[in-house]
Amino acid sequence: MNAVLIYDDFMVAAKANGLLKSSAHRSDGAMQWNVKPWRVDMLKRSPMAAEALAGAADAHLIVLALRQSGSIPTWLMDWLEQWARRRQVPDAALAVKDGGNADTLPARVMPKLSQLAARHGLSFIFDHIGPIEEGLAPFARHRPEHEPTRNSPLPHFQERAPHEGHQGWGIKA
Repeated sequence: MNAVLIYDDFMVAAKANGLLKSSAHRSDGAMQWNVKPWRVDMLKRSPMAAEALAGAADAHLIVLALRQSGSIPTWLMDWLEQWARRRQVPDAALAVKDGGNADTLPARVMPKLSQLAARHGLSFIFDHIGPIEEGLAPFARHRPEHEPTRNSPLPHFQERAPHEGHQGWGIKA
């Protein structure tokens, strides 16, 4: 399976990559992640953004491993919108891995990302980053309005109990 890891801090990216590798290990080798990392500021420049977009077309998962304390830049939201429209994997997911400290991506950004996922029928997976707006769960499966709603999540994703590892990620083979 293909994943694109968009990061602004190497340590947060390493933790997110470790979670993906661990999920593959837990599948007893039945699944392997091909991870393509991109430093977030590289997606701001047109040639690099276009290259990353082309490389992400077959991604099953986009992981935002961001430590920034502000909001997500407009240009990054635009890049994510373009990816969601052009993706070749129908049951793709968008995930957010926070940095685990007070300087992480604020919870107020989550509704924007959830809305993006809803518009494009993406699964939305995130770590608990702080007070989450009512109605958001650590895992949400969205379908565009014109598609019928499915009650079950993707077959390779499942919610995990808080005592289990990788809370909020729920990646399963």
